[in-house]
Amino acid sequence: MSNTNYTKQIISDYVVLDTETTGLSAYYDEIIEIGLVKVRNDKIVDTYSQLIKPCQEIDGFVTMLTGITNEMVEGMPSISDVKDQVLEFIGEDFIIGHNTSFDLNFIKSGFNEKLKNKYMDTMQFARKVFPELKHHRLKDLTKILNISNSEHRALADCISTKELYDIIKQNMVDKNLKIENLWAHGFKGSKIDLKNITPTSDQIDEDNFFFGRHIVFTGKLEKMERKDAMQLVVNLGAILDNSVRKETNYLILGNNDYNAILKGEKSNKHKKAEKYILEGQDLAIIDEFTFYDLLGL
Repeated sequence: MSNTNYTKQIISDYVVLDTETTGLSAYYDEIIEIGLVKVRNDKIVDTYSQLIKPCQEIDGFVTMLTGITNEMVEGMPSISDVKDQVLEFIGEDFIIGHNTSFDLNFIKSGFNEKLKNKYMDTMQFARKVFPELKHHRLKDLTKILNISNSEHRALADCISTKELYDIIKQNMVDKNLKIENLWAHGFKGSKIDLKNITPTSDQIDEDNFFFGRHIVFTGKLEKMERKDAMQLVVNLGAILDNSVRKETNYLILGNNDYNAILKGEKSNKHKKAEKYILEGQDLAIIDEFTFYDLLGL
């Protein structure tokens, strides 16, 4: 992660953030729910939860995933209406989330303001503390670690994330692990399917979004050639796939493909990816510009 606000610490006072959205692109989609949990001395002292009325219709796929319908958000405030409340609740606290960069990108887009708060990502911690697990999604971890809240809604996910962070910290104590132990070693080799594109360096930072992830590209990219984009993710330790499979973790859509979605058109790859997501596969659909954000470009 290239964001200078990203950090890795063990703390007891913070705010947990989670959002539900109409899609995965902070450029094209909107927030439909915000959840916040304020933690002091490892205890929840306050919560915030609000449904948001988007400008666009909520897609049937999103409703199946979150349970949030167009009827539920009718009459709810807009994202700009809740900006002051949310910013006041967060204050200057550290922000913790699971895949935090996604939520912060949506907050930045919705509020037209980038938060200056330091933030941490429990997914990155979970990958280090529980390397034996195949998946590190919040829904998977809640089941494996017997975390109480598994509902795919913003406030419930905030509480789950807080409980996950507690478990991570306790595991670190039990195993006598410190932050520097978790991130002490660089790339040691991975199951990278090189195909015809090989890494240009043998030193790969494991603490990046794409490390060890199966990636599929579809459609024409506007900013660069697809081959160059593939080279970038292979250099980060990603595994390139030609088609969407059950192993696929991210489907990256060319900008033209994402524009087609706004007109109600979805490619076969996109439909197949949504099918796998609803079946519980650890897979996400990312637009081209969000992809560049994750690369720090």
